[in-house]
Amino acid sequence: MPTTVRLSSSTPTSRVVSIALLAVGLVVAVIGTIFVVTSQKDYSAYTARATATITDVRVTTNGSGTQRTTQRNYWVDFDVDGRALTHRPLQGVTSGNLHQGASVELAFPPGHPEKAVTVTTTDPTTERIFLLIGSGLLVLATGLLTTALVVTVRRRSLAARRASAKADLPAPAPAPTATPTAAAVDPALLPVPWPWEQVVAHLARAGADAPFAVTPLPDGGVDVTYDVADARWFTLLRAHGLTETLVCRLEPKHPGRYARRDTLHEVEWGAGVGALSASGRVVQGRVWSAQRRVDIGVGSDGTVGRQVDVTFSSRDVPRWVDSVLAGSGWSSALDANATGGLIAAGIGLGVAFLAVVLALVITLASH
Repeated sequence: MPTTVRLSSSTPTSRVVSIALLAVGLVVAVIGTIFVVTSQKDYSAYTARATATITDVRVTTNGSGTQRTTQRNYWVDFDVDGRALTHRPLQGVTSGNLHQGASVELAFPPGHPEKAVTVTTTDPTTERIFLLIGSGLLVLATGLLTTALVVTVRRRSLAARRASAKADLPAPAPAPTATPTAAAVDPALLPVPWPWEQVVAHLARAGADAPFAVTPLPDGGVDVTYDVADARWFTLLRAHGLTETLVCRLEPKHPGRYARRDTLHEVEWGAGVGALSASGRVVQGRVWSAQRRVDIGVGSDGTVGRQVDVTFSSRDVPRWVDSVLAGSGWSSALDANATGGLIAAGIGLGVAFLAVVLALVITLASH
């Protein structure tokens, strides 16, 4: 009877991606719109000038730690043609942290001092900077929102195809567990991509003659790692100082693509073969690590130098899997956890980018 393996759905991951892109895109669009609208204000009539004195400074702090933000509001007093204007909120672009008693140059339309803003605000250079930044942010927002739309459409299309495929099935049956004893068919006779049960079978057959253990799972997935429990590889792995190893869990997502989740384990060596530590350092997603052992000594030929130079890397297991599956039509895809990590990193970079932009605006506007 042919083995059927349930393919995991990528819909939750796609939904997270589309929501994150939509949220970031909307925020960037709002900020870009504010910059563009601000740059379009006409200050050509603001020809009158006055010198104001800061009489009040109010500092508002929100959040804590790395999320802490500080806002400063200023009030000024100034005279125009013998008319005293007191305790007026300072409007426009300011540079640095002003203090009480400091002087600020104001610009306003003749006869309308109540519309006064800082002279820096009326500088054409400031307007051009705001327009340039706003336009760039709007272009970025358009790209993010378009990507979110594409991801959403693709997710719904996949969901519709899955629903249609399920409707065509006469009756769902539980997926049997793939086993290492499954017969590995000659690759020349297999369609591409190979059926998943043949992927597992070929990994198991290749692992029988290599220092790798292949463990099929009840849900159709498979774990691949260094075979520290096999006495044949005890001398090689222990003598070369293997202290940690990677367990790669492969799970089929759709034909030709499998998700890979890595778990980093410490290796405990006893009097006999090794065992994986129960307190392994679990990482949901992808792991990059490496360890190297170099021994200097006298060789059998009497020369002095490096007698042992071995490197173990987190790429060893995935590289072996790729070599076994070469030509199978299967390749690795990010799992939901790794994808979520990339999304979070992207959002963090976006926030950092916006912070840099705002800092640049403040710096340029102050000159």
